[in-house]
Amino acid sequence: MYICATLRIEIAQIVSCDGELQATFAKDESDAKVFDELRIKGPLSVSLSVFPERDGKWILSGTLSGVQVLECSRTLELFDHPFETPISFWVELTSGLAKQELDDSDDETFGFRVPQSQNHVDVTECVRQLVILQEPLHPVKDDPEKDFVWESGEKSEAPKEDPRWEKLKALKRKLENPDG
Repeated sequence: MYICATLRIEIAQIVSCDGELQATFAKDESDAKVFDELRIKGPLSVSLSVFPERDGKWILSGTLSGVQVLECSRTLELFDHPFETPISFWVELTSGLAKQELDDSDDETFGFRVPQSQNHVDVTECVRQLVILQEPLHPVKDDPEKDFVWESGEKSEAPKEDPRWEKLKALKRKLENPDG
């Protein structure tokens, strides 16, 4: 396992690994914006299986995990939301490229074409999209199966009947009994 200060994986790590690659992405000045945007607390960990497809191209597949700080839909309190999501991408060293290109035409797998002169693959966009997609629509702090009980500081009285109902009931009686 190696620790990366940015959301990059070294090409040398991909080439030299024997099928398994572990990496930890720690927040630093260069990617603080991404960590803050995604509300990531602590480092992100990635565990990948590496499959060489051909000379200069590898397929990496595994899991991305970390902790995100979310706001509870019920209580509006912040809470830690641990997550683990599948990650899959391919890396191809390509001659004639000036900078790295992202190929996200496949819904399941990201692709990175990397210039041969570049010694890393920047997976920031891939990680950003995967973290956003794993977020629950309505995050709940406690067990979602647990019944929610609203607690207020004072005990409420039985709800009073709306006075408009009395007027409607009187109108109904009048319509039912026009002579009376």
